Amino acid sequence: RTRSPRREATMGKRGASTAVAGSPAKKEKKPIDGFLAIFDQLVQDVLAELDEDIPAEAKAYVKKMCDYTCLGGKMTRGLTVGQTVEAMVKHKGGSMTDKLAMQGQVVGWGIEWLQACFLVLDDIMDDSITRRGQPCWYKNKEVGKMAINDGLILESCIYILLKKHCGDHKEYAALVDIFHQVATQTEMGQLLDMTTEDPEGKLDFTRFTMKRYKSIVKFKTAFYSFYLPVASGLILAGVNDPKAFKETRDITLAMGEYFQIQDDVLDCYADPETLGKIGTDIQDKKCSWLCVKALEKATPAQMKVLNANYGQWDDKKVANIKKLYLEMKLKEDFDKYEEESYKSIQGMIAKTKYVPKGVFEDFLAKIYKRQK
Repeated sequence: RTRSPRREATMGKRGASTAVAGSPAKKEKKPIDGFLAIFDQLVQDVLAELDEDIPAEAKAYVKKMCDYTCLGGKMTRGLTVGQTVEAMVKHKGGSMTDKLAMQGQVVGWGIEWLQACFLVLDDIMDDSITRRGQPCWYKNKEVGKMAINDGLILESCIYILLKKHCGDHKEYAALVDIFHQVATQTEMGQLLDMTTEDPEGKLDFTRFTMKRYKSIVKFKTAFYSFYLPVASGLILAGVNDPKAFKETRDITLAMGEYFQIQDDVLDCYADPETLGKIGTDIQDKKCSWLCVKALEKATPAQMKVLNANYGQWDDKKVANIKKLYLEMKLKEDFDKYEEESYKSIQGMIAKTKYVPKGVFEDFLAKIYKRQK
């Protein structure tokens, strides 16, 4: 595209913009702006693919659901796909095309749709109250239990979008396959999480081990939140070397563990206004990092407090658990873990051979010492 004479006249050395006297400074466009800009069109793409016999009111419901559940997050997962594609293409000596950039955004949105599916269903299972600063989708009176089916619809949207926008990509089958694979891994992680209680739903602290906790984290969070964004970007960029995917898996799963442990701490300590949700891990009898660490350190007297108060929807008992965590200095344990984990992941990144280090460095920078 050729620049207009006016635009050309305002360009300084090396293309840097020099403001015209009296004109307001132009706001720099951020990557998230372009990402968000295509969302409405993608929703329309989904609606256009629905059978013509589906009533308009049902299509309007699907649109409302997508708007409500897919927007409002940080979009870190979705943005990482396009950033990975671009970094990998440049690493290989190629150049980005508009079509490949668009496909990176679409696949990124596919992960955001997958995230929406998981959150809608997870909130139901956990009896959660708010999500991203608003009532959970199922909490809307016109939704209720329909949210279970809505979660399935949200997942179906992914494959409509992949087929429409990536159907002619030579690695289309691999893209679809990795979404199916990671969805299954995440669902198994949810199963591990939900079955930490004994079969009758009673609290059983013998199941709260660090080994089980790390398995839950790996499958429920790390694969879809960290591995999938980078791995799908590699696929789009034409990477098929198993070593690149092994390197990516090792680093992203380590990031995912760190991220979820952060999440457990934020669930307990963060201000709900900042976090965007009300933490309920204590009430939900979650096998959280804090609880596992408490069990590892507890004296007989502290075990009595845990047994008497953990996993109950009682504000006073929740407060007792939080007070116990403070007495046991679990926040200080986390601070130590965070620094050790950060240095360990940095060490892994420094040894990368097949994927540009910047892909992982940027991802890590987005989550290090996050507050929400």
